[in-house]
Amino acid sequence: MTDNTSTPDEGSGGDVPMVTLVSLDDHRFTLPVEAAKESEMVSNALGLGDEEDDDDDDDDNDHDDDDNDNNNNHNNNDGAPSKKKKETKSVDLLKVTSKCLEQVVEFLKHHHEEKMNEIPMPLPGNNFDECMTQEWYRTFVNKMDRDMIFEILGAANYMNIKPLLDLACLRVTFELTGKSAEEIRNYLNLPELTAEEEARAREEHAWIFEDNNN
Repeated sequence: MTDNTSTPDEGSGGDVPMVTLVSLDDHRFTLPVEAAKESEMVSNALGLGDEEDDDDDDDDNDHDDDDNDNNNNHNNNDGAPSKKKKETKSVDLLKVTSKCLEQVVEFLKHHHEEKMNEIPMPLPGNNFDECMTQEWYRTFVNKMDRDMIFEILGAANYMNIKPLLDLACLRVTFELTGKSAEEIRNYLNLPELTAEEEARAREEHAWIFEDNNN
């Protein structure tokens, strides 16, 4: 088991709520809950949902905390309040490898600091760099090989991380645009298409083949 723990920001006093994401090969990555909850799957696993429900729960917890503090003060021999230790919850991700999860966590941490702009449709440019103008996100996905891109696509879909899914899809879109059917087949590692299957693909995904129709 490998533990990859993010350090809370200086000045936080260690009070930043953290969560540990566990890959299918049992590597552990700890990061702030505020960053991790961009994943709807993680957010649901942590019980983070409707803000009104959270507010109601907070009100109830405030009363419980007061009672607990009183009990702690009573039980502490020197009369000083006992500090409550925050528990770091963990979420098992049974379909994400550690190599891929490391990239996902890097994305989540950065996205928490600098939100990725929503990708407009129709696309505003003719290549990936024209459509993704934020340098960090451009570099993040451009450094990946094909296999990792598809792992990221699967992980983003599984964990329900919309901006990461959009980013990976944008990269794949421009990887496929303008390629021949044979090149697309090789890129996607697909079996050879029959004439009927290629015709159907051209009809259903015309945007991929449009440069070859001229």
